Amino acid sequence: MSRLTQGIVVMVAVGFFVASVVATVRNHDGLVHQLSAVVVLLLLLGFQIMHAGPWRLERLWWPWSLLAHGVLTYLPFLVFDGSWVGIPGSFAGSVLLTVESPRSWILFGALVAGQYPLCAALDGNFGQCVNAVVSTAVGGIVVYGVARLADLTAELRAARTELAERAVDQERLRFARDLHDLLGYSLSVAALKCQLAQRLALEDPERARSEMSEVLAMVRQAMSDTRWISSGDLQMSLARESRSAVSALRAAGIRADADLDCGVLRPELDAVLATVVREAVTNMLRHSVPGRCEIRAGRDGLGTVRLTVSNDGVPADGGPAEPGEPSGGRGLDNLTERLLAVGGRLTAERDDAGWFHLSAVVEASSAPRTTIRAAREAGAARASSAA
Repeated sequence: MSRLTQGIVVMVAVGFFVASVVATVRNHDGLVHQLSAVVVLLLLLGFQIMHAGPWRLERLWWPWSLLAHGVLTYLPFLVFDGSWVGIPGSFAGSVLLTVESPRSWILFGALVAGQYPLCAALDGNFGQCVNAVVSTAVGGIVVYGVARLADLTAELRAARTELAERAVDQERLRFARDLHDLLGYSLSVAALKCQLAQRLALEDPERARSEMSEVLAMVRQAMSDTRWISSGDLQMSLARESRSAVSALRAAGIRADADLDCGVLRPELDAVLATVVREAVTNMLRHSVPGRCEIRAGRDGLGTVRLTVSNDGVPADGGPAEPGEPSGGRGLDNLTERLLAVGGRLTAERDDAGWFHLSAVVEASSAPRTTIRAAREAGAARASSAA
């Protein structure tokens, strides 16, 4: 498409050149006059292509080329008289393309208006002078319009390429974020339960087998959930994730409680807050030695929902509790991006008592009954498909 539009610009310039050669040669006898006209018109063709193509934007010396274009446009009037009156149209178009607006349009208007007295000075009648004015205006607008069309086509192609690349980047980030939020929690809890089962293998084999069964169920659920990541339709529930987190933490000997008093949430808010619980529990297991964890969610009178996940046992330096565990990651950054997408915010702080508090605040009104029913139906469908 870029080559096509550039070809159209060149073809329009060549068309003006051919029409000008025919008109000039037809109105003048003598080989010298005809050859002179062809040579000058060839030079004007070069200037027009130089000023009309997209490459003109890379030229730093265009004022001098525009001046030369103007001199070659108006100086031949001394030789070719009235047969040259249609030539200034290409120069007027070059002025529109190279000079900054609004000065370009002022100069364009002056060039168009100046054609009438110029034609009259060459003994042209009223009709000829009006024709010269119209020819200059139309010729300039055509040159300008075709060149701008080429520019807009190139800009559209660049914008389309940029949007496609941005869409690919956004999808890659979404996939990485969902994968991190989904598997980070599942693998952390699975590792915790495996360690617990390893300790209980000799002391309480029955409980060890029970823990391993839960690990197996969790791995299967993670495998089922990963199938939803590629579609971007991964739905999560704050209540379900809170119950799962409390059960996993209690099995590991951590006192955990959940108090959710925020009512029914819209599916997108429910999923975001569920992700906050997952990431908070994952970070707690990786970077602290907790003895207690509290999950609290409530709604104020204005419809604002606040979710807070707190735990003790945070090291003073804020680093990982066990050597070899990674101390950095994109977990909190992912949560911040998710909350910003639904108009919420995330805060994380450590108090003097050694407790770490991760809070998410979102503006949420009660979900309509149709939305609630649709969310329940979708959850039932996913459960049946997973089974």
